[in-house]
Amino acid sequence: LIFQRLTLRNLRLKMSPKYEKLFDEEIKEFIRISETFAQEHVGDSVEKLRQNYNEMVKHFRQVRPPNVQVEDKKVAFKERSLIYRQYSKGTDNKSDLIYFHGGGFVVGGLESHDDICAEICESTGCNVFLLDYSLAPEVKYPEFFLDAIRFYYFIKNPERRLILVGDSAGGTLAGFVANKVRNVSIRPEAQVLIYPDLAGEISGANKRRFYDAPLLTQDDIDFYHKCAGLPLKMGLHDLIRNFDNDNMPKTLLVSAEIDPLADDCQSYVESLKQHGCDITYLEGLGLPHGFLRARHLSKKARIVFDEIIRFINQTI
Repeated sequence: LIFQRLTLRNLRLKMSPKYEKLFDEEIKEFIRISETFAQEHVGDSVEKLRQNYNEMVKHFRQVRPPNVQVEDKKVAFKERSLIYRQYSKGTDNKSDLIYFHGGGFVVGGLESHDDICAEICESTGCNVFLLDYSLAPEVKYPEFFLDAIRFYYFIKNPERRLILVGDSAGGTLAGFVANKVRNVSIRPEAQVLIYPDLAGEISGANKRRFYDAPLLTQDDIDFYHKCAGLPLKMGLHDLIRNFDNDNMPKTLLVSAEIDPLADDCQSYVESLKQHGCDITYLEGLGLPHGFLRARHLSKKARIVFDEIIRFINQTI
């Protein structure tokens, strides 16, 4: 769950009627369980924030499919060495997939998205590569973006198809990489951006439609942007205003309907369409930010996850 800051406010107050009627019972239960791991960020250390997040992740984590092999490896760049996890099956379809995990550039890592990557590998046959990229506040912007682009060039093999996938902050990284390599010979086959953060400045004169949504609020996004040191203007995370979107690869953009980040998705879709991109927009109706973690609890979340798998299979 990228940019997720679970707060004690959510525990003290019942879900507002505005949101009660938007979620079905399965998603309400997912939200209730998620919020039992809540904490206020003010005055708490990043270490405590990560601890609570990891406990939430552990609760929802699924067992890896038995036919998926996993190996942790290290890649050494000039600036730093990073760990990544490779998922593979016995059969090779000549396709690779890089997954950038969510977490607001502050939380998350190899364990937080392990089951998601294992299931993608099992369902598609792709070799999946999950990068443990640098996090704030230990490092600041733009280091996590640089980690992502370096890792792309490390993994990309011109003899193999490659798809970029990411959720939330990871979706931002995937979109950034896809844009930066769109005019090179070893460009990816496709990008899959799942409830990504697409705009540089979240706060403004007008509140977003779902600015106070469960699991992710507009204030939460601002908090993580500041923690990561993201600039308000001309940042690498502003995929709508700061980049030309010509020659972009085939794209699947997945939004969560009840999510303050959803406001920017349509603008991104229109930008790519204007430049002739083959783009599919999939809206997760009645779903909150971070719903991938609910794919085994919610029929709605599972349908969207299956559509993501179908897109990947059709692409490769």
